Amino acid sequence: MKLPSHAWLFFLLPLSGIAFAAPEPLLKVVVASTSANDTSNSCTLDGNGKVIIEHTVKLSPSGSNLKSKEVRAANLSVNDIKSVIANAAQGNITGKPLVGSYTHQYFAYQQQNSQTKKIFLLDKVGGGVVNDSPAVGPLTKFIDSVCGDLSFVPYQDTAKAKFAKVILDTASIKAAVEVCGQVNAGLGTCDGTQSDYGVYTALIQANQKIAATPPSEATTASVTIMQSDPFQTTITATAVTNNGLNGEIYILNGVYYYTGFIIWNVDPNSTCLVAGIC
Repeated sequence: MKLPSHAWLFFLLPLSGIAFAAPEPLLKVVVASTSANDTSNSCTLDGNGKVIIEHTVKLSPSGSNLKSKEVRAANLSVNDIKSVIANAAQGNITGKPLVGSYTHQYFAYQQQNSQTKKIFLLDKVGGGVVNDSPAVGPLTKFIDSVCGDLSFVPYQDTAKAKFAKVILDTASIKAAVEVCGQVNAGLGTCDGTQSDYGVYTALIQANQKIAATPPSEATTASVTIMQSDPFQTTITATAVTNNGLNGEIYILNGVYYYTGFIIWNVDPNSTCLVAGIC
């Protein structure tokens, strides 16, 4: 029997209101660097047996990004994976995330009461968050076996990558100086002493973080600030003399302009320039 053309509308109409949900994620690894150009790699294993690998390089804060995305089918034992994730969800998650220029984190996802719960598994870089479940090891090994190596570890092991953390330790002080300069129409009180609470606090907190870093992971020995005149300031960060660094110095000069902004330049006497790591 041949149906009239308008009859097909009755078959198609129910489909028009259907929203196709995104696949449920099961496991994910994210590797990211926040130094220099922001770069990230990720690999997601979803409940439909798909593996999605994405790479992103940010060219500039306001510019376009370089991106790629690969989706491939995999013969995943979804029910078994969910069972192991349920064990990981019972683990005790303790600690606080550490601030740094590199992360290599693993996550699991579990459906709970029609909502998806994100479960932290591991940070290979040695972050401060820990999941003590025995399921963490097998899950992260499984992710690596399916996704391959997404890490930036070869880059992370270089002196230049480690020195990026030294530079990063000046960021909060630099920001505090900029606020201080705008408020006071100059840098006369922005010297890191008690006379200016914002810069003083940023300096203290930066050095407290440095002191709390385990020696095996340390990159920065100290950060200081010196006021040369009411319109110029200098921030100096010194690297440690171990862990692949040799006490290199990063000197950042800031000049206040009457229009209210500060221009920063790396001082040519910075020894990190000679070493080729900044």
